[in-house]
Amino acid sequence: MDRSFFAGYLSAWGAGDVDALMAFFTDDITFRDTTTGHGATGSAKMRRFVEASFASYPDSHFELRSHVCDGGSFAMEWVMHPAGIDGVSFGRIVDGRIAEQRDYWDGRVLP
Repeated sequence: MDRSFFAGYLSAWGAGDVDALMAFFTDDITFRDTTTGHGATGSAKMRRFVEASFASYPDSHFELRSHVCDGGSFAMEWVMHPAGIDGVSFGRIVDGRIAEQRDYWDGRVLP
Protein backbone atom coordinates (compact mmCIF):
# COMPACT_ATOMS: atom_id res chain seq x y z
CA MET A 1 0.00 0.00 0.00
CA ASP A 2 1.30 3.42 -0.86
CA ARG A 3 1.22 6.73 0.98
CA SER A 4 -2.10 7.73 -0.60
CA PHE A 5 -3.85 4.74 0.98
CA PHE A 6 -2.71 5.68 4.49
CA ALA A 7 -3.29 9.41 3.94
CA GLY A 8 -6.80 8.63 2.71
CA TYR A 9 -7.42 6.36 5.67
CA LEU A 10 -6.38 9.03 8.18
CA SER A 11 -8.38 11.61 6.25
CA ALA A 12 -11.48 9.40 6.64
CA TRP A 13 -10.93 9.37 10.42
CA GLY A 14 -10.94 13.17 10.36
CA ALA A 15 -13.97 13.50 8.06
CA GLY A 16 -16.46 11.94 10.45
CA ASP A 17 -17.90 9.74 7.68
CA VAL A 18 -18.50 6.30 9.20
CA ASP A 19 -19.18 4.56 5.88
CA ALA A 20 -16.07 6.00 4.22
CA LEU A 21 -13.92 4.82 7.12
CA MET A 22 -15.51 1.38 7.31
CA ALA A 23 -14.59 0.79 3.66
CA PHE A 24 -10.93 0.59 4.75
CA PHE A 25 -11.56 -2.42 7.04
CA THR A 26 -12.12 -6.11 6.40
CA ASP A 27 -15.33 -7.61 7.77
CA ASP A 28 -13.35 -9.41 10.47
CA ILE A 29 -11.29 -6.36 11.52
CA THR A 30 -9.50 -6.55 14.87
CA PHE A 31 -8.78 -3.07 16.21
CA ARG A 32 -7.12 -2.19 19.53
CA ASP A 33 -6.51 1.23 21.03
CA THR A 34 -3.91 0.12 23.53
CA THR A 35 -3.82 3.45 25.37
CA THR A 36 -7.51 3.42 26.28
CA GLY A 37 -7.90 -0.34 26.35
CA HIS A 38 -10.82 -0.11 23.90
CA GLY A 39 -11.22 -1.87 20.63
CA ALA A 40 -13.43 -3.93 18.42
CA THR A 41 -13.55 -7.22 16.57
CA GLY A 42 -15.77 -7.52 13.51
CA SER A 43 -17.39 -4.84 11.41
CA ALA A 44 -20.49 -4.28 13.59
CA LYS A 45 -18.42 -3.62 16.72
CA MET A 46 -15.93 -1.58 14.72
CA ARG A 47 -18.74 0.62 13.41
CA ARG A 48 -19.88 1.29 16.99
CA PHE A 49 -16.28 2.07 18.01
CA VAL A 50 -15.92 4.51 15.09
CA GLU A 51 -19.23 6.22 15.91
CA ALA A 52 -18.18 6.62 19.55
CA SER A 53 -14.77 7.96 18.51
CA PHE A 54 -16.36 10.54 16.21
CA ALA A 55 -18.72 11.62 18.99
CA SER A 56 -15.90 11.87 21.54
CA TYR A 57 -13.45 13.75 19.30
CA PRO A 58 -15.59 15.56 16.70
CA ASP A 59 -12.98 18.14 15.66
CA SER A 60 -10.04 15.78 15.37
CA HIS A 61 -8.09 15.19 12.20
CA PHE A 62 -4.88 13.32 11.48
CA GLU A 63 -1.60 14.07 9.78
CA LEU A 64 0.41 11.18 8.33
CA ARG A 65 4.08 11.60 9.18
CA SER A 66 5.50 8.37 7.82
CA HIS A 67 4.58 4.82 6.96
CA VAL A 68 6.01 1.51 5.85
CA CYS A 69 4.11 -1.36 4.29
CA ASP A 70 5.40 -4.60 2.84
CA GLY A 71 2.02 -5.52 1.39
CA GLY A 72 1.00 -7.57 4.40
CA SER A 73 2.14 -5.62 7.46
CA PHE A 74 2.20 -1.90 8.03
CA ALA A 75 3.34 0.75 10.46
CA MET A 76 2.45 4.42 10.35
CA GLU A 77 3.33 7.43 12.44
CA TRP A 78 0.66 10.10 12.81
CA VAL A 79 -0.34 13.22 14.72
CA MET A 80 -3.89 13.83 15.94
CA HIS A 81 -4.81 17.50 15.71
CA PRO A 82 -5.75 19.88 17.22
CA ALA A 83 -4.38 18.26 20.41
CA GLY A 84 -1.00 17.50 18.81
CA ILE A 85 -0.99 13.89 20.01
CA ASP A 86 1.75 11.76 18.44
CA GLY A 87 0.91 8.14 17.77
CA VAL A 88 1.81 5.04 15.85
CA SER A 89 -0.26 2.23 14.39
CA PHE A 90 0.82 -1.27 13.47
CA GLY A 91 -1.26 -3.75 11.60
CA ARG A 92 -1.98 -6.16 8.83
CA ILE A 93 -3.43 -5.68 5.34
CA VAL A 94 -5.51 -8.37 3.60
CA ASP A 95 -6.78 -7.91 0.05
CA GLY A 96 -6.14 -4.17 0.17
CA ARG A 97 -8.01 -3.54 3.41
CA ILE A 98 -6.98 -3.27 7.06
CA ALA A 99 -7.57 -6.57 8.86
CA GLU A 100 -5.78 -5.73 12.11
CA GLN A 101 -4.62 -2.51 13.74
CA ARG A 102 -3.05 -1.65 17.08
CA ASP A 103 -2.68 2.02 18.06
CA TYR A 104 -0.19 3.40 20.57
CA TRP A 105 -0.24 7.04 21.74
CA ASP A 106 0.45 9.13 24.83
CA GLY A 107 -2.81 9.44 26.75
CA ARG A 108 -1.29 11.86 29.26
CA VAL A 109 -1.83 14.64 26.70
CA LEU A 110 -5.63 14.48 26.95
CA PRO A 111 -7.38 16.81 29.43
